[in-house]
Amino acid sequence: MRIPMDFPRARLAAFLLAPLLSMSCAGGAPDESLPSGDGAPEVGALPTTPDADLAAAAAPSLATVLVATGASWRYLDTGVDLGTTWSATGFSDAAWPAGASPLGYAETDLSTAVSYGSNATNKHITTYFRHAFTVADAARVSELLVRLQRDDGAIVYLNGTEVFRSNLPAGTVGYRTLAPATVSLPAEEQTWMSQAIDVAALRTGTNVLAVELHQSAANTSDARFNLELSATLTTAPTPISACYPFDMPTTAALRAAPKKVFGFYYPIFPISIDNAQPASDYWTGWMTPESRNGEYANIGGLMRDRPLPRAPWADSAWRQRDFETEVRRAIASGMDGFLYEHPYRVSSDTRNNQLTVMLAAAAAVDPEFRIVLSPDFPTEAAGTTDGLVSMIASVANHPSVHKLDGAIVLATFNPERKSVAWWTELKTRLAAQNIQVTFWPLLSYTGDVTKYAEWNPLVTGFSTWGERTAQSAENMRRWSVESHRRGKKWMSPVAFEDVRHKLTDSENSSRVYWEAQNSLAFRSQFEKAIEGDADWVTLLTLTDYGESWMTASQERGYVVMDWIAYYTTWFKTGQRPTIVRDTLYYTHRRHRTDAPFNAAKQTARVMKLRGGVAASNQVELLAFLKEPGRLVITQGTDVRTLDVTSAGVTAFQAALVPGTTPVFELQRNGVTVQRLESKTPILAQTVYQDLMYHAGGGRSCTRP
Repeated sequence: MRIPMDFPRARLAAFLLAPLLSMSCAGGAPDESLPSGDGAPEVGALPTTPDADLAAAAAPSLATVLVATGASWRYLDTGVDLGTTWSATGFSDAAWPAGASPLGYAETDLSTAVSYGSNATNKHITTYFRHAFTVADAARVSELLVRLQRDDGAIVYLNGTEVFRSNLPAGTVGYRTLAPATVSLPAEEQTWMSQAIDVAALRTGTNVLAVELHQSAANTSDARFNLELSATLTTAPTPISACYPFDMPTTAALRAAPKKVFGFYYPIFPISIDNAQPASDYWTGWMTPESRNGEYANIGGLMRDRPLPRAPWADSAWRQRDFETEVRRAIASGMDGFLYEHPYRVSSDTRNNQLTVMLAAAAAVDPEFRIVLSPDFPTEAAGTTDGLVSMIASVANHPSVHKLDGAIVLATFNPERKSVAWWTELKTRLAAQNIQVTFWPLLSYTGDVTKYAEWNPLVTGFSTWGERTAQSAENMRRWSVESHRRGKKWMSPVAFEDVRHKLTDSENSSRVYWEAQNSLAFRSQFEKAIEGDADWVTLLTLTDYGESWMTASQERGYVVMDWIAYYTTWFKTGQRPTIVRDTLYYTHRRHRTDAPFNAAKQTARVMKLRGGVAASNQVELLAFLKEPGRLVITQGTDVRTLDVTSAGVTAFQAALVPGTTPVFELQRNGVTVQRLESKTPILAQTVYQDLMYHAGGGRSCTRP
């Protein structure tokens, strides 16, 4: 005996926004021949009595109705033997009459009456029904449920495959086969029977339901047929999904998650400094050793990368326009907002005075995109809270300023340069103006999770600037556990790398780099944030091209932003996204870390490795695969392969080969599916050291 199952209700409405269906057709299948789908397995053991089906009556419809009660069905009520081919999709029912369900005879609530023949004591045993409907994307259907009213017995076919049998014997059924039990009571006649259907029976495009209704006797008093087919749908791909290896949930669905992701925005390095042509703009001056009267000739330029160049805007609002672009890019990657660093007073550098412009940009693009204040503060011993009080009060009522339970969140870098008492005074002074604030500080990095106990009474959550190595990620997980033990939240830092070509008086913070091991540091930090159940993630940073940056750039394109989208979706949903589009990315340096350079040109000190992780000289192919395949890295005559046996994310590395340009491939069955050539040739020697990781790959699509 089959024991019917109750099926779950709708999934989140946010996942059902894109339409799946065309409306059901009034008639049957089109005349052209379609594959029948014969040979697919039947679903479950089939009952032979109505009593066996009554347990299924409580099963509700699923969220999306594909074929509704009241739908129009083609029917044949002439008592003929149609054999076995009539349920196939290609069978022509164009000559059959049509009518709305429920259909039958001798019941009071029927919409369409069918004929039982001319002899009331020798009625037709079998009546046939067909209904065609269209599905735009069958891959989005994760569950199917058929609900059936039958008096007396019935078999339901989907695209020629039997999917439900109720009150009919097992084995071959002919047009004279009687239902073994009589359905006589009105309550039984209108009881809904239900059966789950294998979604493999459904097709993208035209589908056909076919039903044969059997009577229990030739002199039966009445007949009844009604049917509903419903489905549960998976997440509808958003338009931006075309850019990613996975289907990106809607912005609304991601924001509904309690976990948040904020990109740290450093305003010194916006998309444009001067709204000039890229070939001669301020960025080009920074990156060209000979420019600016050779200001950076001894180090080969202030930095090695810049934001994606753009043509000048024609109006004076270009700063806000650039901010709006970056807000759109952040939203496309799943971010909830920016942690925006800003001074506590008017700065002599115009770039630092753009907080209100950023707030306006956020509000213009998306009123739900939030700006978390990350204010600087006076660090001298005599420094007061006056400037911070005035600055925070000036933007306190802006709708884009992020608040928790009505309190403005302050996420300041290295706040321990002032005492907890100093910050408490700031909170008290603002409260006197009816401005509530709460603290979520970015404290100095330490692996000692017993530290910072003095901050417990003041803060909502803890965070740290962190360190840019994969090995430090475990400390972030430990800090998450400790913060939760203290009853506080945790914001976990994630970065791609930290490389500082600039030259200052500090040997600890200039001409230094931390070994990121290609994508490993980024992946490890995000995965430890997930493992440690962090409440927030901060991306450190999006825009500091002098140290650590992740936003769309000239030398990396959208690579890191794509990874942010993947890991943010995982972080927020709690599920590793399913890869549905093969996508390849690469990372490698321009030369080995120990490559010789021109000491006559680079007169500044050699770049120094920090962080305790040995220098790595690897080429990496980060492959997002929807199914198994072979990965190939070719550097000249050096060819390395890796057979990947399952879908998912695979990092494949090979030793960097100077004098070559790496080529990356995905192969299946000996055929190259994707091929990607690096845009960065690997040099055997260099004029200036360039220790950033260059990157490329991804999908061709329309992006913000």
